[in-house]
Amino acid sequence: MKRPVRLAALMAGMALFSAAGCGFQPLYAGGGGFDTLPGLAIQSGEDRFDYLVDAALRRHLGQGDSAHRLELTTRVRDRAIGISASGVARRYSLTAQTRYVLHPSGDRSPVRGMVSDTVQFDAPADPAAVIAARSDAEERAARQIAERLAFALAADLRRLPPPGSP
Repeated sequence: MKRPVRLAALMAGMALFSAAGCGFQPLYAGGGGFDTLPGLAIQSGEDRFDYLVDAALRRHLGQGDSAHRLELTTRVRDRAIGISASGVARRYSLTAQTRYVLHPSGDRSPVRGMVSDTVQFDAPADPAAVIAARSDAEERAARQIAERLAFALAADLRRLPPPGSP
């Protein structure tokens, strides 16, 4: 009974040691990831979805004084995926795509990337309810985009060389 426990502990220790040796660093640790993003200057479009992504990203990152700058370009499409017997769409898929350009502080080159998310929503018979359902789908997609953006930006910053390095 003691031998399997020791073997499991030894294997777990070796796994941790090998992860540390390969350069693994958590995104939340210091050194250029999440810790440099609070207060990020965000430049985005003027429509409702742009505002939702901007607000969700600011809530996700928190307050601060980041020296980085971010440009966002969003695109939202919806398409009917569920058609009733009478030929009326009753379910929709909303796909949001956000392209970004991160301008890091210092003399480092900009980083480009893209995140996307797809959410579905039902389309009730009442037109006002359809508008409310689409609005809710946009809010859910914006929160998901903001979360994915935060992780992508932190990972991008981790990969960049420190400011001033050759």
